[in-house]
Amino acid sequence: MSRMVEFVNEYADRPRATAGEQELPYPDAAKVLGWPAEPPLPAAADLVAAANAAFRVFSAARDGRAYEELNTLLRSVRPLPVATESGLRWTVDTQAEVLPAALGTCLLEWLMHHGRPRLGTCHASKCADVYVDTSPAGQRRFCSSTCLNRHKVAAYRRRSSQDRTGEPETTT
Repeated sequence: MSRMVEFVNEYADRPRATAGEQELPYPDAAKVLGWPAEPPLPAAADLVAAANAAFRVFSAARDGRAYEELNTLLRSVRPLPVATESGLRWTVDTQAEVLPAALGTCLLEWLMHHGRPRLGTCHASKCADVYVDTSPAGQRRFCSSTCLNRHKVAAYRRRSSQDRTGEPETTT
């Protein structure tokens, strides 16, 4: 799951735009995904489309629509379960469907085992990165401790400003 989170945060449009990284080159997708030498990687536009589809699942988790978005993703690539002696595997019709199907089935497994509240997008005001919550309490709301700390510092400064002036601080 951590590779998927990194992939979505590096390739999906919204996290890149929020971080001001639209003009920066994409990182090496093979390294981010741990992609084997075969089959070849999809084109950049297909990588972005797959990341955007997965991002929609993460971002819909907050308002309870994660399963709707996941079903949309799964319907678009129609992965078929195949029973083998070593367990269940998934197959798709075309090479272009491999990555979206892999992301969709990985999200499906996560949601079935951990539930919708364990997926999300960062609650920090200047971040749109996705996360999976593996904490025992299941209360994660930020993608990293950096975003959590920035949020806490900003809240402290707002409170301190209100205490000094008696009025809420205005931000521009």
